[in-house]
Amino acid sequence: MLFKLTPSILLPTFAVTALAWVCSPIKVEAQSMMDQMILSKCSSAMSSDFAKAGKPVPEGLIPKTCNCVLTTYKQTRNLDTAKQTCSQQAMQSQSQPQN
Repeated sequence: MLFKLTPSILLPTFAVTALAWVCSPIKVEAQSMMDQMILSKCSSAMSSDFAKAGKPVPEGLIPKTCNCVLTTYKQTRNLDTAKQTCSQQAMQSQSQPQN
């Protein structure tokens, strides 16, 4: 055995690891990753839905709707509510005449 694991070795190692973990920006990166995942899944699902329907995607609809989903999800922490709310808003905006 190269070295003996004793509390005097483990405790400082654990303390340094814990401090690095607490001080690291993991939460920010995870939030950013979650945002990217939500936007990506939303964009893919909307593109797929329009392709299946054989209709062109109206310009700006996907980013607008997916940003709505992300914002609403952050407020409610409920993805189903966010999707439902923003889908309704998207349908209403598309049914209104464009100027």
